[in-house]
Amino acid sequence: MRFLRLGNLGMRGVAGTGLTPHNVIAYASAVGTYSGGGRIAVGMDSRISSKMYRDAAVSGLLGCGAEVIDAGICPAPMLHHLVSRDRLSGAILIGAGHHQAGWNAVAPLSSRGSYFSNLQTQELLGIYHSGIYRSAPWNAVGNILPCPDGLADSYLDLLCTLVDAERIAACRFKVIADFCNGSGSVIACAFAKRFGLELIPINQILSGVLPHDPEPRPRTAMQVQSLIKVLSADIGFVFNSDMSRASVVTDSGETLSEEYSFPLVADHVLRLAGSGAGVVSNCCTTRTLDDIVRMRGGVLCKGKVGQAHTIDRMFETGAVLAGDGSGSIALARGVPGFDGFLLTALVLESMAFSGKTSSQLAARLPRYSIIKRAVPCSSSHAYSVLRNLRGRIFPDAAFSEEDGLRFDWEDGWVHLRASMTEPIVRMIVEWKTREKAEEYAAKVSSVIERVVAS
Repeated sequence: MRFLRLGNLGMRGVAGTGLTPHNVIAYASAVGTYSGGGRIAVGMDSRISSKMYRDAAVSGLLGCGAEVIDAGICPAPMLHHLVSRDRLSGAILIGAGHHQAGWNAVAPLSSRGSYFSNLQTQELLGIYHSGIYRSAPWNAVGNILPCPDGLADSYLDLLCTLVDAERIAACRFKVIADFCNGSGSVIACAFAKRFGLELIPINQILSGVLPHDPEPRPRTAMQVQSLIKVLSADIGFVFNSDMSRASVVTDSGETLSEEYSFPLVADHVLRLAGSGAGVVSNCCTTRTLDDIVRMRGGVLCKGKVGQAHTIDRMFETGAVLAGDGSGSIALARGVPGFDGFLLTALVLESMAFSGKTSSQLAARLPRYSIIKRAVPCSSSHAYSVLRNLRGRIFPDAAFSEEDGLRFDWEDGWVHLRASMTEPIVRMIVEWKTREKAEEYAAKVSSVIERVVAS
């Protein structure tokens, strides 16, 4: 498979075939050209191919005359923090996050420390496709600089200003955390020490091998679930390989959908923030979030799918919190990106403030039945497939084309969009009952498959 994709999330694809070192050198050269040289950090996750792409990215940046800060294996939120803290020209994050082991990605961060906006992405891709890059003379080639001392402590200091660390520590929570052998492993123990946790880490070996699908979902939480009752743990967390996403396993052993991570955090943050506080999400996040925001008197703004869109909208609207149904959250006062460590701290703070167990907090959430499916479809055909579906299905539903196709009824909704990262059409169906959700999912899948086949 030679799949390669370019977009707001950078360049990503199948390692070694679709995504090659040659691609990465060219892409990093475009990033260096866009940034005009300057100081650019490079961080990576623990995948086997990440070192190869790190070296390729560094070569491209040095050729542009950039000073490269080698952040090594670095959780995504810590790289966001480094850029904003040290006022760098930008960064490159190497790591495919939730994608399976054979994939990798090269994602640029702006000087703000966030993913590139749509406009910035178009400018960057214009440079990349032109093949005309900034070229430093022999005596002005960039240098490789070590990562600044104390970065992890600085990032953890920031987290401690966002929550009541002492109150969390006083509870002495026993936490099981599955790091999927990813970059979160490098500061896991330091994080636990800061918050007084009895941490039981699993899959914390930086071997380059992912022990399971790195997308935090109930099906990838089985190892944590098998330990939660045996070890009498208070809660469990499952992370992706770069620490931008997380799902929760309660003390009762329930493997919560990744959709409920954001509502759990929103319930707590809005209770503290008070009425009128803003929350930003995308157009295909569970209605549980809508219910929580309404119950807490908040204001919910929904937009397009993608971390860049969501973070940008948070700053534009002055919202206090952003996130989506993938198990991702960000605070306006935190780093300008999704942060799995912060999500963990906020859920623990909610338990500490409320005196409730993780299962009791989960029990308070309004529940719906949600089904997520991926229908194989080449990227070149995905948008035409969606155009062909418009007007052919669900004429009785409220309809929106803000991002793909969304159909709404009083009891549920259906959302279809072309994936930004894979050759598929993503389908999400959410309904009050499982039977209805399955019925609509089957109907939509059948229609899409017929359109794709034709």
